[in-house]
Amino acid sequence: MNQSFPASLHNLPRQHDRPSEPTESVAGDEATMPLVRPTFSVCIVVRDRPALLVEAVRSVLANTFEDFEVVIVDDGSRIPAAQVIADAHLSADRRVRVLAQPPTGIAEARNRGLRSAMGRYVTVLDSDDQLTVDALARLHHLLANTGGSWVYADYMEVRRGTSRCIRLPEYASARRMLFGVLTRPRLPFKHSGTTIDRTLLERIGGYDESFRLFEDVELMLRALSTGVHPCHLAHPIVLFQRHDGNVTRGRLGGLVFWFRLIDMYRPLRWPGVATAIKALRTLSETGKWLVTLGR
Repeated sequence: MNQSFPASLHNLPRQHDRPSEPTESVAGDEATMPLVRPTFSVCIVVRDRPALLVEAVRSVLANTFEDFEVVIVDDGSRIPAAQVIADAHLSADRRVRVLAQPPTGIAEARNRGLRSAMGRYVTVLDSDDQLTVDALARLHHLLANTGGSWVYADYMEVRRGTSRCIRLPEYASARRMLFGVLTRPRLPFKHSGTTIDRTLLERIGGYDESFRLFEDVELMLRALSTGVHPCHLAHPIVLFQRHDGNVTRGRLGGLVFWFRLIDMYRPLRWPGVATAIKALRTLSETGKWLVTLGR
């Protein structure tokens, strides 16, 4: 299996990405003690979505569970994200941090956020999505009661002023979910809102930077292939704003990456299995492409 994982993740943390551990003085003593790390690091990658970014960050700050940080990775925006956050009067909140880099791609940017994250769990939030006010509280409750290390959740899809709840399936095993990811027309998980134990995410190598599309699918398949069995939060915690800009461009061109994923992660190595799954995926992606054209 020829996977190209970023070598930098094997040496976490990077000093220039992760700030030095904050400390506080102990009353009556010159000694210092480290502050408790936040429970959640909400990581947002953005490029050129200033208004949507502001709404995304505001949705996190409005959460009733307050033990979190927001890590924004600006992947080469024309209007710097730091300026956008400052103009929206959000930079005064010390839980919000912005990292800037030249435009290098989504997987590299996600890894930059991972290297900088200080929370026990990393919660992914796309820059054009929003968290519900109870999102982190519900995630914390599920994680505390199950001891889970990976959670995916239902979400609300909002389009032209109307919304509908997308209920995602649960699977009895990691192997069954892996097969579902490869074969279902609609992915059985949404990466935005997915919450992962940071040490697990680091241990499996972060995002594969050789994927310029479907880096989130590759990460899920890699985790499933190693036996990670994600928990399902059967409650919508993300508002997914469907618009033309978040429809994957070059959907048919993306089949190259899908075929690569199928070759890497298909659960059965019998002759013809890969061909059958590729044919199914081709029909699925073609159908979604035709629906997009008709809108």
